[in-house]
Amino acid sequence: MRAEEFITEAEIISEHEMVFSRKGNKLKTKWRCTSGNRRGRVVSNAKDCDAPIDQKKRAQMKVTRKTKSKQAARKAKKTKRVNPASKLLGMLNKIRKNTVTSGGKVKTAYKPPKTSLKGTVGTRKTVKPRK
Repeated sequence: MRAEEFITEAEIISEHEMVFSRKGNKLKTKWRCTSGNRRGRVVSNAKDCDAPIDQKKRAQMKVTRKTKSKQAARKAKKTKRVNPASKLLGMLNKIRKNTVTSGGKVKTAYKPPKTSLKGTVGTRKTVKPRK
């Protein structure tokens, strides 16, 4: 007997889904865990979703996040606004999210926004002198 015989596609549980991530100015594929202790976390290998959590590292990271949260938020905001790889990353993950569901069914295709990113990076608005 096979599991396919009495389990429908909607009931198949996916433990992880592929997402894009930025490393420097390059894009990389990573995995978002959809079940277990690391649910919602992005990891580099899919097998890391089931790995046990190191409690000492977890406690240290909580302290670090608490002390550096404002600084990290400011830096991330600037990066997302300035870095072209970050802009591409947002579009790729939006496309992926809109076309594939967790059950594996395909939704309607992603339609890009009417405005383009052309000319938005590194351009300055010209200011006319007052009379």
